[in-house]
Amino acid sequence: MLTLYRSNRSEVLADVLAANLSLHPPGVLEEAQVVVNTWPTSRWLGEQLALANPSGITANLRFPFPTSLLRHTVDGLLEQQSSGGGADPWRAQNLVWPLLELLPELLDHPASAPLQHWLNTRKSAALEVLDPPLWQLARAIADAIDDYSLYRPAMLEAWLKGQATDARGTPLSPTMLWQQQLMQQLHSRLGCLPFGMRARQLIRRLQEGWRPERPPQPPLRLFGLSSLAPVQVELLQALSCLRSIELYLLTPCPELWQRQSSIESQAPLDEEWLLTVPSVEARFGRLGAEFQQLLEGSGETQLGSWRALDPFFFPATTASSQGKEPTLLEQLQEHLVHGTPTDLLPRTEDDQSLQFHACPGRLRQLQVLRDQILQLLANDDSLEPRDILVMTPQVEAFAPLVSAVFGDNDATGVRLPWRLTDRSQQSEAGISQGVLQLLALGGERLTASALETVLANAPLLRAHQLEPDEAEDITQSLQQAGFRWGLDSRDRGGDPTHSLAWAIDRLVLGVVYPETPGLALENTAPMALPGSLEQQGRWLGLLRQLQRSLQWLSHSRSVQAWVEGLRPQLMALFADGGDWAWELQTIHSVLTDWGEVAGNSSLELSAPVVGEVLAERLSEGSGRFGHRSGALTISALEPMRAIPHKVLVLMGLDAGAFPRQRQRPGFHLMEQQRLLGDPSSGDQDRYVLLEALLSARQHLLVSWSCRDERTGEPLEASTPVRQWIDLLPQVPVREHAANALERSNFLPSEAWPPASCDQRLLQVRQHLDAGTIGGTAGLAFSITPHKSPDGPALPLSAWDDLISWVTAPQKQWLEQLGLRPREHENAVLDLEDLSLDERQRSALLRQELGRDQEENAEPDWLALDRGRGQLPPHSAGALEAHQLEQRWTSLSTCLSSLGEERRDAVSMGPWQAELSLRDDQLVLVHTARPRSPQRQQLWLELLLATAAGSKLRSAVLVGRDGHRFRVLERISPPTRDQCTALLDQHQAWREQYQQRCWPLPPETGWAFAVGEAKGKGWSKARDAWEGNAVLAGERLDAVQQLCFGSDLPLGDLLTDDAQALALTLHGPLLERRQEVKG
Repeated sequence: MLTLYRSNRSEVLADVLAANLSLHPPGVLEEAQVVVNTWPTSRWLGEQLALANPSGITANLRFPFPTSLLRHTVDGLLEQQSSGGGADPWRAQNLVWPLLELLPELLDHPASAPLQHWLNTRKSAALEVLDPPLWQLARAIADAIDDYSLYRPAMLEAWLKGQATDARGTPLSPTMLWQQQLMQQLHSRLGCLPFGMRARQLIRRLQEGWRPERPPQPPLRLFGLSSLAPVQVELLQALSCLRSIELYLLTPCPELWQRQSSIESQAPLDEEWLLTVPSVEARFGRLGAEFQQLLEGSGETQLGSWRALDPFFFPATTASSQGKEPTLLEQLQEHLVHGTPTDLLPRTEDDQSLQFHACPGRLRQLQVLRDQILQLLANDDSLEPRDILVMTPQVEAFAPLVSAVFGDNDATGVRLPWRLTDRSQQSEAGISQGVLQLLALGGERLTASALETVLANAPLLRAHQLEPDEAEDITQSLQQAGFRWGLDSRDRGGDPTHSLAWAIDRLVLGVVYPETPGLALENTAPMALPGSLEQQGRWLGLLRQLQRSLQWLSHSRSVQAWVEGLRPQLMALFADGGDWAWELQTIHSVLTDWGEVAGNSSLELSAPVVGEVLAERLSEGSGRFGHRSGALTISALEPMRAIPHKVLVLMGLDAGAFPRQRQRPGFHLMEQQRLLGDPSSGDQDRYVLLEALLSARQHLLVSWSCRDERTGEPLEASTPVRQWIDLLPQVPVREHAANALERSNFLPSEAWPPASCDQRLLQVRQHLDAGTIGGTAGLAFSITPHKSPDGPALPLSAWDDLISWVTAPQKQWLEQLGLRPREHENAVLDLEDLSLDERQRSALLRQELGRDQEENAEPDWLALDRGRGQLPPHSAGALEAHQLEQRWTSLSTCLSSLGEERRDAVSMGPWQAELSLRDDQLVLVHTARPRSPQRQQLWLELLLATAAGSKLRSAVLVGRDGHRFRVLERISPPTRDQCTALLDQHQAWREQYQQRCWPLPPETGWAFAVGEAKGKGWSKARDAWEGNAVLAGERLDAVQQLCFGSDLPLGDLLTDDAQALALTLHGPLLERRQEVKG
């Protein structure tokens, strides 16, 4: 007998199942089985059955999936036709391997010319080498055959009989005949039939009156399924003559299951059906309606008796009987049972059971929904986080933002436990992700940014005794060593420069050799690593292992060689796995299974293909855990859609992302013809809306992105959401502000309470309204922060501290707070420079200027760069070397004209310094265009030298003017007493602004002071701060942005006090400064 239990409540179905189990309990040693379609359903159902048992225990209960159990059942009844107890060879991930063996012969078939053309445009290697294009083609064909075996078994039977027809008996087009030929070859090679064909064999035998000689079997129970393939339904109908079949189906109404008796049983539902059912069911219920049509069938395969029981629940009627006003959600759920129009359902103003939230972007969706959930928790003491489920079709897109919003307990003052599920292992930062990243790099072009991603893998760092923050230091060291792209010289046409192996060799040589320009062993110059010798050893050990592993991964090899070789590679890279040891066990298990299925393949696989194979097999275990954790759950749409929750949230139903559409290749015959029961991701997603409506007990919230996150342009809601809104005009759509600080977020309206529960944002909003902070103000205008305990210690030298503060006061203040705004400015470069910029040329000149050498020695720039890779390659490097020679000659000539250099040590009070003198002049050389910091440094050195008693004629600033160097400025010394007073003044400023930010940006203050002498101080300062057509404004500098804000008007920055300070600081220097004309 086949018994169909239909209800609009999963709890009712669970109670019926529990009652049936208690009335007909399994034997003491007998295993009870209930077929489910998701792991979370099995856990929830196990809990419900335990609660229904007076002892509170369920034991020896198993929850298989439909495909595996039905396959096992068919194999058990057709012993001679069994495919064995191992992996199903007709499953796509297993079928692809014999298919690949047959593919060369298949491609020679004239009918496969389109496949051959597609492959020729993408594949460069021979067919014996399995690269990504060949793998994509073979896998697409295997997926199609897998689909046919389940949804087109009759067509496959005709193919094996020599009839080249489609599912409706129409002859195949000539370009599709290769599929019949391939099917025949696969059948000959595998020696067995796919599940669908074996199921049809069993059905025919049962129809002919055959019955197995075996004891009666326990009932076959299936719970919560929303769809099955037609052949699976026919199999259940046929098996009902052997054993009791019980189907527990969640459905919105009995009417949906009774309208198809007049429609041809094998025809899919069309537009005529849409006109015959209520609007809600018509828009969202086709998946369930087609499933019921399959269950009703034509009667040919219904070999046992059939009955249907409908224990439906009426929530609105129940609420009214309890003296409560039924909510709109309860009325809508009951409406689905009766089929009344939805626009006639009344809704009170305070009814928040059904909510639509249009949010500008994913981040705002999370913020809005978190705050709505917190309000629901605050208004209902019986509501707990475990009663709340958030489902989204965009789990991976929302995942990086979830922790930042739901994990920010300080923002709301409420700890909200949550759990994000249904992410594959390769999406989590673990060993699986690291292995797949390395496989993706194997055989491909290795870049510095790609290696940076690998180095961020926590298990990899832990296995080599490194801390997570060391990964960035290793990347920067490789960048300084010159690594850009390529594993070794073979990737770069024989030149190892800028490859990973070359950069590592530089670091290894730096351990034992000095970093001396010109010293290079086989065109590899040493470069010293920071840190202790022990730390350097750990860094180099990791880099060498990565180099060896990437070299091993760069070669194609057979499946068996991959399986055997990956195991020692895993040990070398991740050791025992530490806290991630369970992932290693999973990977080893996957390798074993893969070897059993494809170990005999003679094909050679590239590493990216191996990565795709392992990624698919690793993803099979995703979604098993975390759904019933006792916390708020954020999951994908499928696993928990039929599990009841008090609050259910559908998040991210954006147009384009929902409903999802599965793209099949053009040769897929199911893409060209649709039959009853064919899978449709769009219908499945639409049915999720209906199941979510049935599963929500108190509140159902729906959200989507109403604006483009990049452009801000308005976006329409997805079609199903718009249809839902049209069906429920009594429910207003709440459109939220894009800015979380918008005042309306914190104010109630007639229809809704305040949208935001973020206390931190509320405080900011209150400060903005009170005018206590400016919208663009930086740290300099905020309350003085306390000094960071992690900040750097003060310099040992009082003079160095004073110089550092005078030349860059804002930077030093931020460093005292533990802030380094430029620490992430060093982007990871994947390409070497084809020419040097002015900063790089200046650095090379400065480096050579600081090296001990003869006065008139001309550096050989190409020789100095040997093995360092600082100059561009080949002729571009020769051109840069020539330009550096010209500049060096100009600089040497300029300095020689000033006299012979000597270094004099001077001191006064706490200050001691060694100054560069030539004859009776103090000289400061800057290898670029001098700016305010260089002028201030020269000025302070002149003050110290004069105050210490040195007799100097002047101070000279040498810098670049175009492509030559010359004396740009001279400063005459003040008197000794004036110098002492000025030094004391600078020191007083330094102490006064120890814990406060110096209010004057260097370049802006200098420009004002210089221009003020000519009555143009304000305009010059504006050009310096805001920029003009020639120069970028100082406000764009990272340090100044953090201190003052990039949008701060000059009027708010250059106040009267700041102007006076600029003149006081720079006035004495300007009085004694003289520009030297070139």
